Amino acid sequence: MQPATAPAYKSRRADAAAAASASAMTPINKRSTKPSFTNQKRTDRSGKVVPGAARLVRPPHLMAPPPPRDSSGQLAVLQKEGTLDVDEVYGEQEKALSDFIRLHPMLSLESMSHRSLQLMGDLLDDASIPTKELEVVRKSHDDLFLRPPDVNIGERACCLGERCICVWMARWRYGEDTDMAFVGTEFLLPSQHAAYMASGALPPTPGKCLVCSRYYTTFLYRTARSDPTFKPSDKIPLQAYSNSLGVASGDSVPTHASVACDSDGYRQEALLFVDEEWTNTSAARGGMSTFLWRPCVKFCANHYTYVCDPATSLPRIVQRNVGVTPDSEIGRNFRQPAPSTTAKTELANPQAIPC
Repeated sequence: MQPATAPAYKSRRADAAAAASASAMTPINKRSTKPSFTNQKRTDRSGKVVPGAARLVRPPHLMAPPPPRDSSGQLAVLQKEGTLDVDEVYGEQEKALSDFIRLHPMLSLESMSHRSLQLMGDLLDDASIPTKELEVVRKSHDDLFLRPPDVNIGERACCLGERCICVWMARWRYGEDTDMAFVGTEFLLPSQHAAYMASGALPPTPGKCLVCSRYYTTFLYRTARSDPTFKPSDKIPLQAYSNSLGVASGDSVPTHASVACDSDGYRQEALLFVDEEWTNTSAARGGMSTFLWRPCVKFCANHYTYVCDPATSLPRIVQRNVGVTPDSEIGRNFRQPAPSTTAKTELANPQAIPC
């Protein structure tokens, strides 16, 4: 094709395209060729045309009137006619969504329905809960560590230092300048204590004393029991700074199990109460599941009494009303007899008391 004839060729193509588009257009004033509903004739059942009824008019679509109100302007609780409001009409968008979900059933919320979840739950009738083996500790072994450490033989103090619970319980009871406050001895399990007595070896990481260990065990359990979103693997800071001793987690408790309801053991009311509802939480099925099977002594400040050791003249702690065996100082838990009636009468009458 020559370059001189190119504009004429383009103009012919443009004219042809315009003519084709014009033939496909429908004028606004063009009369429709479709049969009109008003031009249809009315016939009876036999097919004969009914005279005088050649034109039929389709009734307009009217919205339902608003429901009637009573004399006070309130709507009735139950209406006589069941009608759909404007916001309840099944529109084009709802219809398109229904067709799309029917085409792609995996995009629906059927997988999260009660029926689907119940079917998935029935697949596993029994579920195993992991647990860990713990050393069993008797009450007489616990009583050995309720005292200050003996640094002359290599014992270590509680890793919390001045924040030890033994220090703060004494200050809360006897004041800031009391001589009964002390940092407890690092608690050792029976196997660790036997290794220490044989070779003097201690654990690589210093640990807490017995009172602090019970305090944080009770704290972590009650936190997990009251908060369903508690994660045993999360670290809880115990100090203002962060180091290997300044955090605690639910996976680290309990550290040992105690003898319960037996000689040289603890009473049932001294143990940490773990109810059955806790088994439905994620913490009870994870790192803290051992609480369900192993008895652990809870922390209660009323169970500890400060005394002075006559052998060393140093303060120590004695457990009260927690052991199965009655305490030696109070015999079989009998109290002192009540004063006589005469003494009560003399105290009630001030004139009978000599000056």
